[in-house]
Amino acid sequence: MRILFLNVFLCLITSVTVAQSHLLSGTVRTSGNEVLSFVSVSLKNTSYSAVTNEAGEFLIPKVAGGNYTLVVSHIGFKVFEKDIIIKDKSVFEQIVLTSEATDLNEVLVKTEKQTKIQETKPISISSIEVKNVISQNVLITDVVDRLSGVRIRRSSSLGESSDISINGMRGNAVRVYIDGLPLEFIYPNFDISTLPLGNLKRIDVYKGVLPVDVGTDALGGGINLITEQKSYNSLKASYSLGSFNTHLADFNLGLTNAKNYFINISGAYHFSDNDYKMNARIYEKNNKVERIRRFHDRYRMAFGAITVGTHSKPWADELKLTLNLSGGDKELQNGARVTGLAFGEANYTAQNLSAILKYDKSFLGEKGLFTTTLNYSDQTLEYVDTTRNVYSWSGKIVGRQGQQGEYSRSNSETYIHSWVNRTSISLKLAPNHKLLFSNLYAKQKLTGIDYLEQNADEDYLRIPQYLTKNVAGIQYEGLYLERLTFSAALKRFDYILNGAENNTFQLVKKKDGIWGYNAALKYDIAEGVFVRASYEKGFLIPLFSQFVGNGAEIVRNTDLLPESSDNVNVGFSVAKPVSKLVNITSTVNGFYRNQHDIIFIGDGVIRRYDNADQVRTVGVEGDVLLTYKNAFSWKTNVTFLRKTFTKVKLVESQFLVGTGFPNNPTFYANSELSWQKVNLVKNDDRFRVYLFYNYIAPFNHITIGQGNSLKNTPEAYVPVQHRLDAGLSYKFPKRALTASVNVLNVLNAELFDNYLVPRAGTNFNIKVIYEISNF
Repeated sequence: MRILFLNVFLCLITSVTVAQSHLLSGTVRTSGNEVLSFVSVSLKNTSYSAVTNEAGEFLIPKVAGGNYTLVVSHIGFKVFEKDIIIKDKSVFEQIVLTSEATDLNEVLVKTEKQTKIQETKPISISSIEVKNVISQNVLITDVVDRLSGVRIRRSSSLGESSDISINGMRGNAVRVYIDGLPLEFIYPNFDISTLPLGNLKRIDVYKGVLPVDVGTDALGGGINLITEQKSYNSLKASYSLGSFNTHLADFNLGLTNAKNYFINISGAYHFSDNDYKMNARIYEKNNKVERIRRFHDRYRMAFGAITVGTHSKPWADELKLTLNLSGGDKELQNGARVTGLAFGEANYTAQNLSAILKYDKSFLGEKGLFTTTLNYSDQTLEYVDTTRNVYSWSGKIVGRQGQQGEYSRSNSETYIHSWVNRTSISLKLAPNHKLLFSNLYAKQKLTGIDYLEQNADEDYLRIPQYLTKNVAGIQYEGLYLERLTFSAALKRFDYILNGAENNTFQLVKKKDGIWGYNAALKYDIAEGVFVRASYEKGFLIPLFSQFVGNGAEIVRNTDLLPESSDNVNVGFSVAKPVSKLVNITSTVNGFYRNQHDIIFIGDGVIRRYDNADQVRTVGVEGDVLLTYKNAFSWKTNVTFLRKTFTKVKLVESQFLVGTGFPNNPTFYANSELSWQKVNLVKNDDRFRVYLFYNYIAPFNHITIGQGNSLKNTPEAYVPVQHRLDAGLSYKFPKRALTASVNVLNVLNAELFDNYLVPRAGTNFNIKVIYEISNF
């Protein structure tokens, strides 16, 4: 059987590498040597066609040899035609279009990118093309954190978890997805910041309502990471070297053949000592505050994947199987807060194996599309915290304690098995009317071993715990009077928890079903100008780890209730040329969230998830982008919100009513100024330089009373934060190489993470990206 599999594999590789197909590629520019995006390129009287990208480049793979007429057309330009002969394996054309207008800037280009299509839907979405930001950012969280209404807080330690906030909704109220599958089922203990950027095409951030074919029980929005499957041979690799001995490397190799079979191999490796400097109290010096270097915070992660499949077959639009293997380890330096003592030995290790099978097929003459994705994930988490040593922030052992454990006494392994299936059917009822059905089924099983428990019958981790979710939905979207777009969806949330209470070992079973719904309207006032509004009644089913903990520092709470919220968004958007040289794009969005039984994690040394009471969030966000001559750009965004307790059950906690919800930034802003130039040194090169500024106003990181303020209780607040980054990138001419340098926190400002954990001072990274296609 192994020999048969090997022969099949070798045949596939051989067919991929030796198939003789022709490639037509090239660039399209104006007579002024400016690149032209979204230009239509085709071979006359054939089905071969392409559209140029933002660099003015086009690619038509798998062209049969012969004589053709190349046709290039674009709004505002004269049609270009040229007779060409395809006989070599690769043919390259440089095309210059002549404008029919007196000035190129008078041309209105109507072709839109996918990101623009997403951002002009009735529901509020911010969409980012990864290729436009990959040289400037090394982590997914760095990219998303620069959007209006979004705040992602994480320490400067690579491998630490991220706290995501979208319009004031935080934690697990915001879900992360990979191609529509929930991250918590594919990689249960992995964080969005640890996923590699290399094979991502687009990042969609949903601010409130999620479509039924993406969302699950996300309460306040979500982040969907869209991967890319190219239909031609490609290689992309990057390496980043940064401060604190940080190394980030990834690659993606894709091979195809003329029969539409493909194989993709990708990998990534992350490493960091995370030994940045910070202020801490030194125990042996009577808690004197000194500048120290973190000493027990190393992080390592390795990831590998292989995908095989086919596309454009009579029986499948696409069929592919992906196998992922990943693993890593992380040393723990502190808990949720920086206390008077450090952790010097606690650590965890994780391994994950997952398999994903995806199948797409259109029907009814392309009016319908059936898609289904199945995933199985097997993850092991080992957590060790058994030392009796007591460590100072100086790195010295300053004592011994009577019991084991620095954070939470443990020597355990936890095993998480996950099964996920999402199946969707979309139907085009009429040219402007669409119906969508989607169902997501997910099940997790958790077991483990506590090596500190000598009696196996007393080991709680050995009792299997099961969590099953099913989220079904139907959604309609239609266009009326050529200006009004309406969408509505009905969702059903069901879950079953089978397990045991961790103290009494009493068996516990929770089962519930809830209906949710949403609706959205968008009205086009004029070309590039629209208003929109949406409402959602959403529900959040607690995560498995929230119900039963993580076998380490988070303890179990099987009494958790689903969280619910009334979500309202109202927005206005404009994208218009101000003059022949200046364009402006701006969006303003107001939001309202009324949450019940909100789920949050406590901030003690031993933590668990609990239901709070009723919390209300009211806010407004806005962004503006100005471009001048396609060279200078200035974009800025501002978010202001107020998140307060509106109802508290406990009599002794009534003082919280009307006070700000803890650890929640209320006012923050980003601004970036950049300049880019094509042909700076040589033809076809590209240079970009930028300055980025981030501002965060003071906010309380613990619960406060009505009379508390920054002035009279400064210890309860995170102080004001100013961060300035700078960087530049250069794409070499006629080469597939891009190099960039980024300096973070240029002014060495004092910055903080959740609960006042210090972040790093000035640090840098150097990044190199190599990319080739159609070899």
